[in-house]
Amino acid sequence: MNIETKTTAGQTMGIVGIILAVISLTLVFIPCIGFIGLLPAALALIFSIISIIQATNGYGSKGLGIGAMVVSLISIFLASVWLTFIGGGLAFINELENNPDRIEIFSKKLEKGLEDADIEIKIETDSMVKTLRSLESITDSSISKKDDAGKVKTARITIDTDSVRVHIEAKEKNKK
Repeated sequence: MNIETKTTAGQTMGIVGIILAVISLTLVFIPCIGFIGLLPAALALIFSIISIIQATNGYGSKGLGIGAMVVSLISIFLASVWLTFIGGGLAFINELENNPDRIEIFSKKLEKGLEDADIEIKIETDSMVKTLRSLESITDSSISKKDDAGKVKTARITIDTDSVRVHIEAKEKNKK
């Protein structure tokens, strides 16, 4: 009669896996750099699988290995979401830089949607404008005009980048 005795097989790898999984889970919640948690999560997944295999072969407890695997899979999912989000955002920005005419199409659609708000949007993508801005050293600006009662009547925002200047002006509509 064979009596199965529990051993500590796989516990060390399970501990390493759970520590890496917790580190990766912590990293994936850092905004904009959460995808960095993908590396420790992948390592945690490998260590947790090794832990489960060792525990199975040596009649050890699989709890740490399974816990590390679950946490590392959650971390891998969240890191992948960050990577997709950042990758998609960078692709969108790159496409806008390569096709400045799409910015104008977007602004026209935005103007059409906001006609009731009396908002004016100007986007300039001329190299002459870029040269003049660099000579004048114009920076981001925001100007608000107030009436006698202290209410804001007009707000103007200008954003300058290397290749595009966005000018947004919003005015309060006169109530009838």
